[in-house]
Amino acid sequence: MAALTIKESRKLVLPLDTVLEALVHFDGKSHGPLSRGDVLQAEMVRDHVNGDGVDVAVRSTGAHIVDWHHFNFSSIAAAIISYCRTKRIPLPYSGVKSLELTREGIEFHIENTVSILRKPALREDITGQTLRYAKGYEPHAIRPSGENDLYI
Repeated sequence: MAALTIKESRKLVLPLDTVLEALVHFDGKSHGPLSRGDVLQAEMVRDHVNGDGVDVAVRSTGAHIVDWHHFNFSSIAAAIISYCRTKRIPLPYSGVKSLELTREGIEFHIENTVSILRKPALREDITGQTLRYAKGYEPHAIRPSGENDLYI
């Protein structure tokens, strides 16, 4: 039998606050700069030199020095995937994933194609015997009666 093909397309729109939460969560796993200080500010930037991404201002703990850290799309994508897994948001492992910077935040696109083999109609029971139906109870013989009367 022919396979059944399903094309899936998802678009997750994450506002800057959610992207920042994902970055802090992901950065905390590797004890990065966001986990070692106080996050003061975050901005989405379009930059032709460093690439589009998110700039985050961090004040070091115990100091008054503010450092800006740039996160490109590859680190943002890793943070979003990790964040979704932590929050139990299902994501397909396969599929083409991409990010886009928009006014609403960051759009996470997933395109996936799945092929499922169709199962043939069951003609045997679990013992291997051919299915038999009593006369009048064959699947094609069952029709709704249209009667709504109930007798007790």
